[in-house]
Amino acid sequence: MVSLKWLNGLEKVIEQNLQNIALSNSINLDKGQLIVASYFDKLNEKLVQLNTKKNFINKIFSKKNSDYIKGIYLFGGVGRGKSMIMDLFFQYVPIKEKRRLHFHDFMKEVHQRILQKSKVEKNKDCVLLVGKDLASSAKLLCFDEMEVRDIADAMILSRLFNVMFTEGTTLVTTSNQPPTGLYKNGLHRDRILPFIESLKLKTEIIEIQNGDDWRERSLSGNKVWLSPINTENKKKIDNIFLKLSLGFVKQPESIEISGRTILIPQVAAGIARINFDNLCNKPLAASDYIEIGERYKGIIIENIPILDDKSRNETRRFIWLIDALYDKNCFLIANAEADFRKIYQGEEWEFEFQRTISRIVEMSQV
Repeated sequence: MVSLKWLNGLEKVIEQNLQNIALSNSINLDKGQLIVASYFDKLNEKLVQLNTKKNFINKIFSKKNSDYIKGIYLFGGVGRGKSMIMDLFFQYVPIKEKRRLHFHDFMKEVHQRILQKSKVEKNKDCVLLVGKDLASSAKLLCFDEMEVRDIADAMILSRLFNVMFTEGTTLVTTSNQPPTGLYKNGLHRDRILPFIESLKLKTEIIEIQNGDDWRERSLSGNKVWLSPINTENKKKIDNIFLKLSLGFVKQPESIEISGRTILIPQVAAGIARINFDNLCNKPLAASDYIEIGERYKGIIIENIPILDDKSRNETRRFIWLIDALYDKNCFLIANAEADFRKIYQGEEWEFEFQRTISRIVEMSQV
């Protein structure tokens, strides 16, 4: 059996580590963030107790335990630290069978699995089969930014998660909207209503109170468009990324977009750091940049060259990229060869680039 002393030590592991991050980054936590951290600490303790209980029961009886632990659906405004708190929870919860991924990546995986199953499992409910497979490998599932915008997703969510909840998977997710706002005004929205009701039953619905945007505090006093490209500005970019990453480990990330793989060399705390060539010197479409903007809270783009009519394709993609980041409220930090008002020195895209300049100005006001 697990010792009570050890369990007591788990009671505030999320809150304590959140306090440590705030202290080391000169951030003042507010009441709303501390309340949310307390919910995650309680969930952490329950999952540890259940996991230990299951191990004990399985050793004796070798059969499945039907206990279920409600997860968390955390929603609220941008920049309030939702993903940061969930990442802390995921990092410290001592469960092996856990997964943390972006909601849209999960749904892509689900559709791929269903397609594969349908080829070999004729006349069977492939959604049910995939749900069981996913539940067997993930007793804890953590999503960043749950947002349903595709009818194909809406049609299977209820069936998929009914299976996963029945199999004992605990769901934790962040979102910018409450469950009742998911897929609002979407085609055949009635298909997703049972899933929304399941969320109400299987998760604690928590709204993080309004407060300061921690990203604004981290970026306060820093220029977010640095030029030219030199050692001094690279060091400034390093320091900005260090502040924004809040001590989280920086890891590479590969993302699949429209059948193409994009390597993001460094990702931490929802912030991506990447070279201009990796984003704008590849055959990406406007919709691809929208997906990138949905995935990250902010993007640091380095080594942006002077753009002109010889680099017309790269210029067009850069315009699309800025449009996508702007529309998705994804902040931008850049290191470029010239000031953003002078970065484009061609004629073909001169009119379109005026809007890009205007949007960069707005995005720089953090």
